[in-house]
Amino acid sequence: MTVELGAADLLRLRMRALGLEGLDRGAHGAARSAGSASDRDRDHDDPAPERIASTARRMLASQGQDWRSARWALGVRTPGSAVDDVTAAFNRGLIVRSWPMRGTIHVVAAEDIGWMQGVTGHRVLAGAPKRREFLGMSDAALDALVETAVEAMSGGRSLDRDELSEVWTGAGLEWRSNWRYHLIWWLCQNGIATLGPVVDGEPRLVLADDWIASPRRLEGDEALAEFALRYAGARGPVTAKDFAWWTGLTARDARRGLALAAEAGRLAPLRVADSPAEFWAAPEALDELSGSGGSGAGSRAGAGSRAGSGIGSRGGAWLLLPAFDEHLLGYTDRSAQLDPAHFERIVPGRNGMFLATVVHDGRVVGTWKRGTRKGEDVSATALPGERLDAAALAPVAERWGAFHGRSGTAIAVA
Repeated sequence: MTVELGAADLLRLRMRALGLEGLDRGAHGAARSAGSASDRDRDHDDPAPERIASTARRMLASQGQDWRSARWALGVRTPGSAVDDVTAAFNRGLIVRSWPMRGTIHVVAAEDIGWMQGVTGHRVLAGAPKRREFLGMSDAALDALVETAVEAMSGGRSLDRDELSEVWTGAGLEWRSNWRYHLIWWLCQNGIATLGPVVDGEPRLVLADDWIASPRRLEGDEALAEFALRYAGARGPVTAKDFAWWTGLTARDARRGLALAAEAGRLAPLRVADSPAEFWAAPEALDELSGSGGSGAGSRAGAGSRAGSGIGSRGGAWLLLPAFDEHLLGYTDRSAQLDPAHFERIVPGRNGMFLATVVHDGRVVGTWKRGTRKGEDVSATALPGERLDAAALAPVAERWGAFHGRSGTAIAVA
């Protein structure tokens, strides 16, 4: 029968699925500092880049438009890792940066990008002709620019944005500076290219068929069910509305994907107290909650059971999460993680630019950024009505600093 959870266990299940539970209890360890990224690229027995890739694979996709934040989103979920390990994971072809859905760039496991685009691509590509019309780009110009770019990347070569521009100019093609983003997106969205190896700090454009060694081949209902399962598994209890928004799928396809995964026994329905929506989660997640003291999943045989324990009863965990983190971006209704009254403090002007957040006990209680004053590496500001614990945040800031190769990271709290 359908489980009913309370708000505390909803939050706890989400934190666990997001890979954010238990990170306050020393799970991070010290980030490794031996060797440069290029040194470690030559050592394919090094497990850290593999663990970064495993995190990316488990998350299915994490927002990648802010490069610094995208790397920390993987690092915060991968205890003991360093930023060079993310670089190594890119350079080994384990992860890529591309556009799997919603016309938004994400970091994904390399083998997943193709089948994901097969599910979602038709939705975003439908609007491309209108965009090119706005930009003043003809179909003939598009074809010539794409053909030239592909030729320049053939044979395993890679290009950065400026080199791509030089290729077009050198070929005598007409192009405009405001076309470049659309063209890179078009190459990646169609699975022709992807952003792979990292040189001078950012991923470079390569041909996807050359770079991705072992792409998964999923189509139709199998791909849709996999999408639903992997999304729900990495976000905790979610609704069909969440899934449709996150993927850009129609509401009908989102419901179908969840139903297909449920028919295979890989997702289970549940209810959350005071919510009319139907939620979905992996059955094993509910079993784990039962075993760890949550009362909601522990009463799965009886409808209407409510969870009374949760993340808050286990002591307060502090986290510094990056901008655009899936902790908030993974859902349409974020009220379990963030008081809706504070939304505009996280997304000023509701402009879509999510700030980095301070999280306590699974809830957003402040924002943070790199420090601007002497002797201040991290600066954190509490939301109205909240208080930040500087002593508790100090080791959290130290872990962020260690990931970036810093020591003695200092945090200022306001």
